Parts: sequence; C-alpha cells; structure tokens
Amino acid sequence: MEEERIVSEVGLFLDKLEELLDQGRKLPWGRQVMVDGDALRTVIQHVRHALPEEVRQAQWIIQERDRIIQSAGKDADQMVNQALERAQVLAGDSEVVREAEVRAEEIIHLAEQRAREIYDGALAYADDLLARLEGQIGDLQDEVRRNRGALSPQSVARS
Repeated sequence: MEEERIVSEVGLFLDKLEELLDQGRKLPWGRQVMVDGDALRTVIQHVRHALPEEVRQAQWIIQERDRIIQSAGKDADQMVNQALERAQVLAGDSEVVREAEVRAEEIIHLAEQRAREIYDGALAYADDLLARLEGQIGDLQDEVRRNRGALSPQSVARS
C-alpha cells in the first residue's frame, strides 16, 4: 500500500513538472524553455520527500563511502609520514638505516594495501545498495507506467 502511495505521489509530481514545462516560455532559438525556478524547486523538494527511505539511505551511504575513502587516505598518509619520520630518526647507523627503510616500505605497503581494501569494500557496499535501489526504482517506474496507463483516456473509455 505504501508503494502505491509513493508511486501515486511521484506520478503527480511528474505531472506537475510536465505542466511547469508546458507553461514555460519557449525561447526563440532551439528547444529551450524558461520555467519558474521557485516552482520547479518546490516540485523537486516534494519529489524528494515522496521518495522511499531507501533513496535517502543510498545518498547517505554514498556520502559515508566518500568519507571512509577520504579517512583511509588520510590514515595511509599519516602512516607513511610516521614511517618516514621514524626512518629519519633511526638514520644514525647504516644497518639501522637499512632496517628502517625496509620497515618503512613494509608499512607503506601495508597502508596502501589497507587503503585499497577499505576503498574496494566501500565501493562494493555502495554498488550493492545502489543496485538494490535501482531495482526498486525500476519497480516504481513500472508501477507508475501501469497506473498512468490505467488513467489514459482509452482505458477509461473502455471501463
């Protein structure tokens, strides 16, 4: 029942967008049309509020993924800098220097590997959620088409 309400609301808002487009002033060149920006923004806000929670969650997930990726990059940079600082401190003896360089390379490698793992995991997680969301949106689009088809003049005349 909730899905039908969402489909109905989104359909009404899409109709309102078409109405705004039809009411817009056509520019003399090309196919461009000037529309009332405030009215358009209002309809867009209504559409956003009518969309299911999954859409808002997907947007949050994308933002969270970007934050995780950025944080992983900062962590990797910090680990690299710490390794380099430690290597410089230990640079007093050639044997210590060689060991420090090896350890620094290991730390850099581990940091880069961990950053890649976090990044790949975030991408896979976001892709999975977006794929599910894409399916739900497809279902909603199909439902909107069916409902609009049921409201078409031919189907109403047959009833």
